[in-house]
Amino acid sequence: MAAPRPSPALLLGALLLAPPVAAQEPAPPPADELPPLVKDPAVLDFVQAPFPDEAREAGVDGKVLLLIEIDASGAVTRVEVLEPAGYGFDEAALEAAKTLRFSPAEDATGPVPVAIEFAYHFVQDAASAPEAVPEGPPADLPVNLTGALVELGTRAPLADVAVALVRADGGVLEATTGADGRFGFAGVPAGVHRLRVVSPVHEPLEAEVTVGADELVDVTLRPRSLGGRDNEVLGLYRKKTPDITRRSLTIDEIRRVPGTFGDPVRVIQSLPGAARSPLGTGLLVIRGANPEDSGVYVDGIRIPLIYHLGGYTSVLNADLIESVDYLPGSYGVQYGRTMGGAIDVKTRSTFPERSRIVWDTDALDTGVFFEGRVGKEKDVGIAIAGRRSYVDAIIPLVSPNPEITVKPRWYDYQLKLQGLGDGPGEWSAFLFGFEDRLIASTPPGFAQGSDPDTQGDLGTIYLTHRAYFRYSRPLNDQWTLTLLPSLGLDRVNFSVGSSFRVDQYQLLAEARAELLWAPSAHLSTTFGLDFIGGAWWFEAGLPLSPDVLDDYDPLGEREPFTTSGTGTGWGPDLYVDLLIQPLQDVERLLIRPGVRMNAVALDDFSRDTDPKMLRILAFDPRLSARFAATRATAVKGAVGLYHQPPQPFEVWRPEGEVDLRFERALSTEVGLEQLFGESVEADLSLFWKRLDQQIVTAYDYTGLDSQFFSNEGIGQIRGVEFIVRKRAVGPFFGWISYTLSQSLRNDYPTRPEVLDASGDAVVGADAWYPFSFDQTHILVAVGGLDLPKDWGVSTRVQYVTGNPYTPYGGGVNDLDLQVYVPYPEGGTNSARMPAFLAVDLRVDKRFVFENWQLETYLDLLNAIRGENPEFVLDNYDYTEERYFRGLPFIPSPGFRAEFFF
Repeated sequence: MAAPRPSPALLLGALLLAPPVAAQEPAPPPADELPPLVKDPAVLDFVQAPFPDEAREAGVDGKVLLLIEIDASGAVTRVEVLEPAGYGFDEAALEAAKTLRFSPAEDATGPVPVAIEFAYHFVQDAASAPEAVPEGPPADLPVNLTGALVELGTRAPLADVAVALVRADGGVLEATTGADGRFGFAGVPAGVHRLRVVSPVHEPLEAEVTVGADELVDVTLRPRSLGGRDNEVLGLYRKKTPDITRRSLTIDEIRRVPGTFGDPVRVIQSLPGAARSPLGTGLLVIRGANPEDSGVYVDGIRIPLIYHLGGYTSVLNADLIESVDYLPGSYGVQYGRTMGGAIDVKTRSTFPERSRIVWDTDALDTGVFFEGRVGKEKDVGIAIAGRRSYVDAIIPLVSPNPEITVKPRWYDYQLKLQGLGDGPGEWSAFLFGFEDRLIASTPPGFAQGSDPDTQGDLGTIYLTHRAYFRYSRPLNDQWTLTLLPSLGLDRVNFSVGSSFRVDQYQLLAEARAELLWAPSAHLSTTFGLDFIGGAWWFEAGLPLSPDVLDDYDPLGEREPFTTSGTGTGWGPDLYVDLLIQPLQDVERLLIRPGVRMNAVALDDFSRDTDPKMLRILAFDPRLSARFAATRATAVKGAVGLYHQPPQPFEVWRPEGEVDLRFERALSTEVGLEQLFGESVEADLSLFWKRLDQQIVTAYDYTGLDSQFFSNEGIGQIRGVEFIVRKRAVGPFFGWISYTLSQSLRNDYPTRPEVLDASGDAVVGADAWYPFSFDQTHILVAVGGLDLPKDWGVSTRVQYVTGNPYTPYGGGVNDLDLQVYVPYPEGGTNSARMPAFLAVDLRVDKRFVFENWQLETYLDLLNAIRGENPEFVLDNYDYTEERYFRGLPFIPSPGFRAEFFF
C-alpha cells in the first residue's frame, strides 16, 4: 500500500506512462531489428499539475495527450501537446511534464532515449474541495480492502496504476498496483465507498464498494483500453537504421488497410517503389526490377515465395509476424543474390505470460493462432498457427466471365519455440511450410491455339517447408556470435493441357553465421557467412521432341518427349559490414561501407559429359551514409554493386558447356527525410540503376544442342519516390505515396539489326523497349479514422499506369505445325493497357468482453474501379484481342476473435 500523498484533493490521471510499442526502426548489427527494451521507463518523481481556475469555474474535466522525449539519463528534453483540451489544461500539463523525472529506458546495450505518449487527466468532483486532503489510516490498522486491476478483454494485470479510494466521509486514500496488478487499503471504515481508477491509456473507471465491520473485501476492477488496438501508442527510438531506405509500419496500421486482409506483408504493395502486380498476385516488382530479382527473408533465411497464389495473403500467419522491413534498394551486404529489392520478415520473439488464441476468418480463408509459455519455469515461448483457404470456391461465384476461371487453393502452418530464460545465449527454433495449387482455364477460342496438345487446364503446385535453429551469444564485451542453420524442401509443378508438364524438387541447406565486433559506440563490424546449397532434380514432358520441329511432319505420329536431370548447387557467400558513427552524437552521422563475395557452383550429374556446369565468382562493394542535419531533417545516399546468379532453369543444358555469368546492377540513390512534429514524416528518394549482363534467350538458339540463354541484355531504371505519412497517433493515420519511374530493356545491344516499333531495321544499341511491368505513375493513398464506440473506417485509393504489351496484327497459319504464328503490329511492348483505378473501403467494429474481444469488419474491395485490364487475350489466329478485366467488386466480411486465459 502506498503512503498517503499530501496534495489538494484533485485526482490526476497521468500517473503511468504507456510502455513503448515494438520499435519501428532496427538498431545496428548484428541483427537488422530493434532490440526489445529490457527495462521500460518509469516515473520517479511525479508532479501534479494544478487544476486550472478557468476549468474549475466552467465545471469541466479534461485530458491532455502529450508527447514526451526522454533522454538516456531519464531527463525530459522536450514536451509537445498532441491532443489539446483547452480551459488552461494544456498549459498546466506542459509545465508539469517538464519537471517529471523518469528512470531511463534500456535495451541490451544500456540506456536509450525514447519518445512516449503521456496523458494528463484532470478530474474534479465533490471530493476535490480544497479542504479535502488525502488521508492515511494509522499504521497499525490491518489491510481490509484489496483488489486486482486487470484489463477488460485481455485479462492483462495493470501494474503501476494509481487507485484512489474516496471514503464515505469524503477522505481520500491512494494506492499503486504492483506488478501483478494488485492493490490494498488498510483501516477502511465500514460503509459504502468509491474506488476510482484513471489510467492514461484506459477509460476512467469508478466502482462502488461496501465494506462491513471486521470484514476483508476483495474486488476486481476491469478498465477498458482506450485504443484497444495493437501498437497504436507511439514509441520511437532515436537510433537510426543504417539501411538508407527502410520503411516500417505498425502492425495495427497494416491490419486496417482495405484489401490487405490484415496481412502485414501485403501492405508492401501500397508503399513507394512497389509496382502493382497482375490480378494482385503479389509478384514483387520493386523499382522496375524483374519479380525474380527481389529476395524474401524470414528471420534471415531466404524463401522462394512470400505470397500465396493469387497474392491475397502471405505464407505466414499475421499474428506470428513481429515486423516487416521493406527495402526497395541500396540495402546492405547481408542481403545478396538479388538486384531488386528485399523483404525482411521477423517473427515474434516475445511471448506473453498469459496464453492467447486467435481465430481469424474472412471471405478467403480461416486461420487459427496460439501463443503462450511452456516449461516448469515458463521459460519457453511457443506459437502454433495454421490456415486453410476456400477462395477457389468463391471466385467462380463473383467472376464476370465464367468461361475464364482462376482457382487458387492454399494451406500453411507454423511452429515456433523461443527461449525466454536468463542463460548466456538466446535461442529459437522455427518450423513452417505451405502448399499452393492453382487451376486456370480459358475459353477454347482464346489463348490456346489450335494444337490439341495445348487444350485443357493450366495447373501449378508450389510447395515449401523450412526448419531452422537460431542461437546468439555474446563471447565477451565486444564480440557476439550468431548461428542460423536451416533445412528446406521446395517443389514446383507446372502443366498445360495433357502433354506439357514440368516437375522440380530441391532439397536445400542454408546457414547464416555472423560475428559482431563492437569495440566502441562509434564502430561495429560484422563478419558474415551466407551459405546456400543442396540437391535438385526435375522431370519434363513435351508432346514431341524440340529437335524435330524443323522437319516436322503434321501427318506423322507424335512421339512424346521426356527428359530429366539431377545435380547439386552451392554458394558460400562471405561479407564484411562496417557501421561507422564518428561524431560525438553517434546518431547524427552513419557511414556504412561493406563488401560481399558471391560464389556459385552448379553440377549436373545426369549429363553425359563433365557434370561441372558452372563456376562463377563476383564481388559487391557497397557504401551508404545518412546525416541528420537537424533534429527533423536528414539526408542520405548510397551506391553499390549487386550480382544475381542465373536461375536453375537458365543453366540447364543436356550437354556442352554453359557459358553464363552473374547478372549485374549498379545502384545509386539519394534522398531526404523530414519530420514534422512527432507524428508526420516525409521521405523523398531519387534512384537510378544500370543493368548489364542480363540473361536473355540466346540470339542464335537453334535446338537442344545450342545454349538456351546468354548474358547479352542490358537495362536502365530511374525514378523518384515520395511518401508522406501521418503516424497512428491520435484518431487518424494514413499516408500518400507516389512513384514516378521508367524501366527499359535492350536484349541484344551488340547485334547488327533489330526491328523497331515501325518495323524498320535499327542497330541493336537503339532497340530499347519498356519492361513488361513498367508503370510510369503509381499513386496510393491510405487513410484510417477511429470513431466513437470502437468503430473505425479506412480507405485505400490506387491509381497505376497500365502495363505495356506487344500488339499483334494477325497470325500466319503454319500448315506444317498446324498453328497460327503471330506477327507484331509494332515493336516489343509498344502499346499500353488502360490505367488501373480502384477504391477499397473498410468498416470495423470492436467488442470487448470480460475474457475475450471480437473485431468484426467488412472490406469492400473495388468499390469504385476503372476498366482495369490485367492482360490481353488473343483469339486463335490473333485477329481479335480483348482485355481480361481485373477482379470485380468483392464484399469481404470477416471477424477476428481473441481469447485470453
